[in-house]
Amino acid sequence: MMAFEINNKRPATEEIPILDPKKQRLDDSFDNEDGDFSSTMYSKFIKNALDELEKNETMQINAIASQISLSSNNPDRISPRNFSILLDVISNNINKVDSSKGTSLIQCIINFEKWWELPTQTLSKYIFFIKVLCSSIPKWWQDVSMIMISGFILPEDRTSFHHDILRYFLRMIPSSMGFIDSYLVKFFPNKNDSKKNLVNYITNVLRLTNYCQELKFQVWSLVMERIISIDVELQNELDELDDDIDDDIDDDIDDNDDSDSDSDSDSDNEDEKSKKTEDIDMNGTLKEDEDEDLAGIEGEEEYNVEITQGIKELSTKLDAILSLVSAEIIKDMTPEKIESGEGITTFNTLTTLFKTHILPTYYTRSIQYIIFHLSQQQLELMDSFLVTLIDISFSTSETSEKRIKSLQYLGSYIARAKKLSRTQIIFVASYLTSWLNRYVIEREEEVDQPGGMDRFKHFYAAFQSLCYIFCFRYKLFRDVDGNWECELDKFFTRMVISKFNPLKYCNENVILMFARIAQEEDVAYCFSIIEKNNNELLRGIIGKSDTTSRGTTPQPIGPTTTWSLATRQQFIDLQSYFPYDPLFLKNYKNMMKDYYIEWSEAGGEYESDGSEE
Repeated sequence: MMAFEINNKRPATEEIPILDPKKQRLDDSFDNEDGDFSSTMYSKFIKNALDELEKNETMQINAIASQISLSSNNPDRISPRNFSILLDVISNNINKVDSSKGTSLIQCIINFEKWWELPTQTLSKYIFFIKVLCSSIPKWWQDVSMIMISGFILPEDRTSFHHDILRYFLRMIPSSMGFIDSYLVKFFPNKNDSKKNLVNYITNVLRLTNYCQELKFQVWSLVMERIISIDVELQNELDELDDDIDDDIDDDIDDNDDSDSDSDSDSDNEDEKSKKTEDIDMNGTLKEDEDEDLAGIEGEEEYNVEITQGIKELSTKLDAILSLVSAEIIKDMTPEKIESGEGITTFNTLTTLFKTHILPTYYTRSIQYIIFHLSQQQLELMDSFLVTLIDISFSTSETSEKRIKSLQYLGSYIARAKKLSRTQIIFVASYLTSWLNRYVIEREEEVDQPGGMDRFKHFYAAFQSLCYIFCFRYKLFRDVDGNWECELDKFFTRMVISKFNPLKYCNENVILMFARIAQEEDVAYCFSIIEKNNNELLRGIIGKSDTTSRGTTPQPIGPTTTWSLATRQQFIDLQSYFPYDPLFLKNYKNMMKDYYIEWSEAGGEYESDGSEE
């Protein structure tokens, strides 16, 4: 039990009760039926302790500090009533504790466990003390702000006072944003932390941006970095799964939620039965959709079960975080906030982070849906995002890899974004066809010159994106008279017979589906060229092998047309990335359903004919 010993030097006139150190707590000495008397006595005791502190006598202050530092469930901790008295006295005598010997008392007060759960009156006094302390002695604001931000792992309904204090001092001491920014990084939960802590922390840091616009970019940058970290690790885990395991995954991901989510409200919706639909997956293959199919595998080897458990945990976290983030973003996309400019600021911030964080990362699978969802809130935002992708795709200052990646995003976005207008789709197709036509005119003769075919991978990426778009949007490419927009029939015929031979160097599965649709829709005939390309590959020839068709002099097979296996494989890997492949995060996928086009919606009669994949 905490006890208080009388200082022998205290004057005889001092009205301080004598305590039995074996039987009484510090508070007990001042607790009786006469509330005014006990409050007066405790107040005098605190003032006496402060007077003693000025004489370098720290025993009384240390005893008080020790009692304050006890855990919230310890019966010996200071009572709320006496804590109120203490806070009143200290607030009015703040300079008396502004010394090295008073530091321990201040630290114990600002670190008071679960201070936000104090009774209303005591809590008000606590907050007042914090304001007096940091206003009078600004050096303490760093410690206080650190405590406020470390509390961001609490649910939002328990952090209102954390935000009130932060809001107050960010306005009073705007220069403190620098170290607060570093604390946001310091206390961000690790990706291996619980879903509850991650979701709570992100909720609170985003709330901070509502009253501190100056930290908005830093906060969003931090959130994006942490989401990418989880997304990439999840993708790595998925890549480690054997193909047979990947095919057998069932859909109980939501049954494996965090056990510590006592304040989380789990979805009340019953799990929908796994819907199997054909789709073009991230490898460009037409296959049954594996949405919502990340779960435990019974009867597998222990190693694989462990990997699957990791996948389930990461998926659950990523699903909850992305659902939260997109929901928060939409709050900034109201007509009022867009009109005021706040919504546009959010969009521009996230577009910048898309370019600097998401686009260069190989291979994220889910985080890109943030900009996918956000941009479809308004026609003008979709225009802006499309312009961003086109600018990157054809910028001479960007790396080849980034331009190809941007083209993949462009094709995947046009194919999948449900809110796009026909005008926007035709515009992008027109831009791509114009660029490809110019490219063929200007560079086709280079095919016969020394150098590998990897010189033209930008061309192949643009052509593949257009083919991918056509597979999903072919119904929109005829005008009212039935003619092809952008003269696609003439265009595709010209492209496939060009010396670049794009049907050979683009993703095989996309090309096969494009060839099928193009033939049925009478826009181009590709299978004879595809068959010829396949025959050449079967003969072990890498690159173009035409030795008779160009003039009378045979064109030798050699460095003019070859493409090394390593270089080609690297390009194939890049070309096989489709950023807006179907989501497998159950709740987030449900949030995207009104914005997303499934292959079953677009392919129509070109869905599976019953043959095995």
